[in-house]
Amino acid sequence: MVSMKNPDDDIRMISDALRRISSSLHEHTRKLEVAVEGKYVNEGGDPRVRLLSDALHVSQAADMELGRIRQTLHRVFQTVQGQDARLQSPTGAFEREREDLTKSISHLKQERNELETLYEIGRTLNSTLQLDEVLRLVMDQVIEFVKAERGFLMLVNLETDEPEFAMARDKNAHVISESAFATAQISRNTVKRVIRTREPVLTTNDALSDNALKGQESIMTYGIRSIMCAPLVVRNNCIGAVYVDSRFTARLFNPKHLEMLLAFCNQGAIAIDNARLFADLNKAIRKVREDKQYMDNIFASIANGVITTDASGIITTFNAAASIILRLNPNQARNKHYQEALKDLRQIGIIDMLQIAQTQHEHGTIVNQAVDCMIPGREQEEIVNLNYYVNSLRDPQGAYIGMALVIDDRTELKRSEARAKQVRRIFERYVHPNVVEQLIRDPMALKLGGETKEISVVFADIRGYTRLSESKAPEEVMNLINRYLKIMCEAIWEEEGTLTAFQGDALMAIFNAPLPQNDHALRAVRAAWKMRMAVQEYQYVHPQEADVSFGIGVNTGLATVGNVGAQERIQNYTAIGDVVNVASRLQNNVGDNNILLNEPTYRQVYAYVQAGPAFALTVKNKSQPLTARYMIGLL
Repeated sequence: MVSMKNPDDDIRMISDALRRISSSLHEHTRKLEVAVEGKYVNEGGDPRVRLLSDALHVSQAADMELGRIRQTLHRVFQTVQGQDARLQSPTGAFEREREDLTKSISHLKQERNELETLYEIGRTLNSTLQLDEVLRLVMDQVIEFVKAERGFLMLVNLETDEPEFAMARDKNAHVISESAFATAQISRNTVKRVIRTREPVLTTNDALSDNALKGQESIMTYGIRSIMCAPLVVRNNCIGAVYVDSRFTARLFNPKHLEMLLAFCNQGAIAIDNARLFADLNKAIRKVREDKQYMDNIFASIANGVITTDASGIITTFNAAASIILRLNPNQARNKHYQEALKDLRQIGIIDMLQIAQTQHEHGTIVNQAVDCMIPGREQEEIVNLNYYVNSLRDPQGAYIGMALVIDDRTELKRSEARAKQVRRIFERYVHPNVVEQLIRDPMALKLGGETKEISVVFADIRGYTRLSESKAPEEVMNLINRYLKIMCEAIWEEEGTLTAFQGDALMAIFNAPLPQNDHALRAVRAAWKMRMAVQEYQYVHPQEADVSFGIGVNTGLATVGNVGAQERIQNYTAIGDVVNVASRLQNNVGDNNILLNEPTYRQVYAYVQAGPAFALTVKNKSQPLTARYMIGLL
């Protein structure tokens, strides 16, 4: 005979199962609350997410248990229906038990949904570290969960300690702009109160009649019906608050909503703080990169080579100038010990000097040294002049952290000094000091090797030199000649001419060399006229020398100008060409301090001078006569 199950046993089994499930879920919920409140917040594994995941699995298992319970209840119900009328009285008790079970099931499902929501919120908030995106997700999740009309998230300004707009959304996930927030009808006093006290606010009744909110005019003025506001607290600091409300529905929020909002705000505060830290980290990284780029640009732009090492001698910096000076690839030098990186340049003394500096770093002294050496890869047989400066590097606490080597390549400076010395040696005898300085400043303008160009030539010669030699002692004649040559040299230098030769009692000067002079012909005739006037003025003061006179010739044409003489010995800067010969012939054919101008010169200066009529002048070694004019004066 088959025995029938006792309905009481089924009910007892169901009750036991429910107790087990309820106990498990409540214990798990307690653990979840501990995690959310921050017990595991500082652990890198994010235990909150794992706990939420575990809770979800438990809830799912509970749902399966509850499904089996429903099947059992169904069998019990069928059994009860088939019983005799004597069993009708216990049926009422069973119905009540079933209703209680149904409520328990509904409650468990609600808890499961809440756990799923918290899990999803945590997963969503941890999906990004971009602050704006985190703020948007926070508000969207809050509004969706509590079914608010709108929500506002405000963060505390670290400088003013006042809440400021951060994000606002409405129930349709539309953004409320900062300008709209400025005039938004919300209870700002509620927000400030929550931030100050760190205690949440919830209107369980109509906000307009809530005694706890009396005196807050904004609520009355704006007609706000439901309010819920919770602080954002992380690491024991209140960083802001989340505010949601409704202007149309009273008692929209209940304590369960507030409990969930607080749990949500705990997660949101952590997410916001992480996003802020991430933003600060990115900002710091960008600043470091900008500073590095700035320093790299400085190192790349300076002409001096810069090499730095760490405390062990490993090269950390090797700028472009150092690469050019030493003919080394920076990528092959960095991250190597300086002895290894510079082993092929031991002859230039850097390794020895760094070794000395490394052993003396505790003194903090600057080691400097100048060397003349040859560097492979630079011009053949080029002697390079380098100055080295080494100093120890120290951190803010004064600890030794490495060395800095500055290489000053003075090779070009030495060359410039040598060129200046050469220019000064060659030209200071011939030209005005101002011209010498111009040549030194712009040595490229000087072509010592010789060039063909148009010049103007002035020749001047003393007349009656033979008679003077017969009537005066040689010393007197020499002194007289020097006095007159000095007078004429000053006239030449005033026009920045170049004195190229003294030939006994004669002198030769050229214009438009070595420096270009567009008005060289005019300068030449002005110099000739100044020579004449200076001689006449001198003779007026010294009438005993009135018998001395000069002949002056001026010509313009092409000539080859440059240095003439033995290399590294005596060299003279002069001009060679027919234009020089013709100028000499002109002065040979004039006396009494007169000036003869050849036709090429006159054509360039006729607007500035007074001259006599042209005449033909036959001179030595010229097959055709010259066209010459006497200069009468300057206009």
